[in-house]
Amino acid sequence: MLIDDRKQQGFTLLDSLIVIAILGIIGITIIPQFQDLVRETKLNEAATELVSGMQYAGNLAVRYGRPFGFQADATGRWYKIYDNRYYTDITACTDQVRDTPLMDSACVVLNPLDKNWYLRNFTAMENYREVTFTDAEVVFYPDGHSKATDTTVTVSLGTDQRIITVDGATGRVKVQ
Repeated sequence: MLIDDRKQQGFTLLDSLIVIAILGIIGITIIPQFQDLVRETKLNEAATELVSGMQYAGNLAVRYGRPFGFQADATGRWYKIYDNRYYTDITACTDQVRDTPLMDSACVVLNPLDKNWYLRNFTAMENYREVTFTDAEVVFYPDGHSKATDTTVTVSLGTDQRIITVDGATGRVKVQ
């Protein structure tokens, strides 16, 4: 009986092609699911960004005992939080009285976390460039309510969307 003392070393071309084909099939099935996950994550983050702004405006109203507002502009793709006490005379924001919280000349509130004015531009935020939302203006009052009727904001990315509702009686913000 003849014994072949040569041992097989490495992979053959056929072995490599089979591995590449298997990885290709796995990639074709996983990539669309990954893209859907990324899209859903961007949509949820954008909705959370808007909700946190609304909740912050509501918290400021309760804390400081005066109305604060949240305004979202779909065309400009921005939202802001502002002190509503100067709603009829925005030039009053430049008065010499030290404001709490701090505001700029347009009554936009300073964000205590990043020390920037609470004006968020979705076009400038890379993750939210494709996200759209509807216009909204909500004023929160010291007792917690926002107004007599509910306010809704629709946040969309492609065909997916989240609906943010502000309960007028309680000021509670919910996402569907």
